[in-house]
Amino acid sequence: MNPPRAWLSHAGRRVTAFVSAPVSPQPLGVLRIGVALVLLLQAWSLADHLTLLFGDRGLAPWSLSEPMASRWIPRLGTVVPVLQQWGLSARACIAGLAALYALGLVGLLLGWRTRVCAVGVWILHTILVSSGTLLVYGLETFAHISLFYCAIMPVGAAFSLDRRAGRVSGEPSPHITLSLRVLQVHLCLMYFMTGFEKALGEPWQQGDALWRILMQPQYSRYDFAWLASVPWLTKALSWGTLVVEMGYPFFVWSRRTGAFWVVFTLGLHAGIAVFMGLWMFGGIMGVLTFAAFGWERFEPLLSRLVRPRSGLLPSPGAPERVG
Repeated sequence: MNPPRAWLSHAGRRVTAFVSAPVSPQPLGVLRIGVALVLLLQAWSLADHLTLLFGDRGLAPWSLSEPMASRWIPRLGTVVPVLQQWGLSARACIAGLAALYALGLVGLLLGWRTRVCAVGVWILHTILVSSGTLLVYGLETFAHISLFYCAIMPVGAAFSLDRRAGRVSGEPSPHITLSLRVLQVHLCLMYFMTGFEKALGEPWQQGDALWRILMQPQYSRYDFAWLASVPWLTKALSWGTLVVEMGYPFFVWSRRTGAFWVVFTLGLHAGIAVFMGLWMFGGIMGVLTFAAFGWERFEPLLSRLVRPRSGLLPSPGAPERVG
């Protein structure tokens, strides 16, 4: 076999192993639990404002928000009239759909009939988001993506009631591997392109982007006017953000730098949560990175810190490991 052909054959085997060599389902279980927790917290925080946010006479009436969504996407403006034929008011319909959404998230959190709950929650999330398009920001976008992944990936194969009941297998499999790789590659592309797009902007090039953001009233949780007197710190934080995001696909895979990059990324989103008040957005993004790249590196430490009394964490030396 000539050298080029041998190299191609070796590369082909490496790629095949990368996407199909069986690995543990634990990261996908962490993804499911984390996404469900964040969205349950969001649902709880919005429970008293459902009509204001999603009602036909709320902040973003259906007549304004729904034309912005595709006509093929279900929305409250089409679902509610159908439910009203049973004598329900629009307010009761919205509250009922929101309650089903929350119950579905509880089922997803526990891993009970995981696939059914995930698909149901994803559909309900679609209905609600498409009817509040004017109020949507990054959280809803990544929540929708995450729920779609929960609907199509075997996220119930670990840390779930389905696993305990024997409805699903918790054994490593190529399907789990492919699902995890899709999530990982998606995050790498997303972070790099986000950082690259930022880098094209003059504020990020000059290094004062974060100062401008923190001085905006909607993000002003603390007084950061003092940053004007230490421009080097603003530049370091702004350019550091670009390094973390654009360096993500290059350093998060490495055994030497991967753990550090997970910590840097979680720190970035913790900063967004604390200093900009975007707690749910920071939470969902932190869950995605920790599930995709963090669990594999920190699970041994967590296993030593948390005794497996509940069976949620495998005991040290258990055969189930992340590849």
